[in-house]
Amino acid sequence: MKLLHTSDWHLGKRLQRRSRDSEFDAVLAEIVEIARRTLPDLIVHSGDLFDRYSLSPGDLMRAMTSLSALRSVAPVVVVGGNHDSPHWFDVLDHVFQNTAEPGAHPVTFVHTAADGSGGGRVLDFPTRDQSQRIRLAALPFIHPNRFMHLFPGLGTTHGAYAQGLRGLQEELITQLHEGYSPQHDVLVFATHLYLSGALLSGSERHLDVSDAYATEPDDLPRVSYCALGHIHKPQALTSSKATAHYAGSPLQFDFGECDDAKSVLLVEADPQRPTRTAPQRLTAGRLLKKFTGTLEELAFRAEEFSNTFLDVTITSQNLIPQLSQKVATAVPDADVVYLTEDCAETRITPLNVSDLPQEEPELTESFRAYLTEHGTPGRVADEVLAAFGSLLHHPGGDEPPPCPAELGLQEALAHPWTPDGTGSETA
Repeated sequence: MKLLHTSDWHLGKRLQRRSRDSEFDAVLAEIVEIARRTLPDLIVHSGDLFDRYSLSPGDLMRAMTSLSALRSVAPVVVVGGNHDSPHWFDVLDHVFQNTAEPGAHPVTFVHTAADGSGGGRVLDFPTRDQSQRIRLAALPFIHPNRFMHLFPGLGTTHGAYAQGLRGLQEELITQLHEGYSPQHDVLVFATHLYLSGALLSGSERHLDVSDAYATEPDDLPRVSYCALGHIHKPQALTSSKATAHYAGSPLQFDFGECDDAKSVLLVEADPQRPTRTAPQRLTAGRLLKKFTGTLEELAFRAEEFSNTFLDVTITSQNLIPQLSQKVATAVPDADVVYLTEDCAETRITPLNVSDLPQEEPELTESFRAYLTEHGTPGRVADEVLAAFGSLLHHPGGDEPPPCPAELGLQEALAHPWTPDGTGSETA
C-alpha cells in the first residue's frame, strides 16, 4: 500500500498583507506532479485546506483545481481542520460528487457534522492491484466550544478536551476493527489535532495549540500509520503504537520555519510489516530568512537573500538615518518583512545585581537629603522630618498622629505667657 500524505495548505494565507497566491499555484502543481510520479493508492489531506472561513473566489478555484488534478491519480480524503468551514466542505463535496470526469476517483470531505456528532468516519479503499484494502479512520478537528454539546458531563476542566477526544477516537477505532483482516487490511488514522511534544513553528493559531487541548502521542491508536495535521513544522511523533507524522505546511508561513524543509510524505505499508516513510521535497515556495548584522554585512551577503522574505536586524553604534531605504538598497531582490535597528546609543541595558547599592538607605535620610536639595529652612525641615517620621512609623488606625506644630500649639494654650515671667515661653 502506498499513501501520499499532505496537510495544512492554508490557501489564502498572507505574510503581513503580502499575497502568496503565485507560490501556492507553484507548490500545488509540484504536489500534483509528485502524485503522478509516485502513483499512490490513496491521497490524504489532514486538514486546514483553507486559511479562513470566508473564501475568495481565487482560493476556492485553486482548491477545486488541485483536488481535481489529484483525484485523477487516486482517491482523495480531506479531513476538516480548525480553519476549515464545514459549510464550504459541504459545497465542495456536492460539486465533486456531481462532477463526472473519465477515470476520476472520489474526493471525500470529512468534517464536523451539523447534527452535533463528532463527524468521524471509517472509509475503505482498495489498492491499485486489489491485493490489499486500506481502512481509514478519519477524525476532523473538534472545536473546544462544541465539547459542551458533545460531552456535557465532562465540563471545562483541564484535560477534559483530551478525554473527550479519546472517547470519540475509541468509538471510531472500534468501527475500524469491524471486519478487519490482519492478512489483507492496512489500518490508517487521519486527524487534525495537537499532540504534546510537537514542535510549533509559530504560525499556528495559538489558542488551538495550548496545553489545555493537547493529547498524548500514546493515546494514538494502534495502526500502521497516523496522518497528522495542525502543526506546520514537518516532524515525526514518537508513539509506542503507530508511525505518526505531521506532514507540515507546503510553504514556510512564519520565520519560525526558516530552517524547515517542506515536503509531502510517501508512506508504504503492508499488513503486519513495519511502515516506511519517505519525504518528497517541495521547493516551489519562497524561503523565509533572518539576518542580524551591520548594514555593510547585509549588502555583502545580498545575493544570498535573493527572492526571499527577510527578517532584518541591523546593528550599529549610532542611529542610521533613512535606514529602511538603505536596507532596501542593500538587498534589492529581497522582500523585507520586518526591520529592527539594534543601536548601541539607544539600547537599554538592564542593571546587574552588582550595580545596585548593597544597602537600601533609610527613608528618613532620603527625605532629609531631598529637603536639603530643595533648600528648606533648618527649623522647618526639622519639623517636617519629625512629622514624616511620625507618619512613617504610625501603625495605622482611624486617628493620625499629631504633627509637632500641633503639639506646640497645644502646649502654648495650656500654659499661656504672663507679664510677670511665669507661664509658657512657647507663646
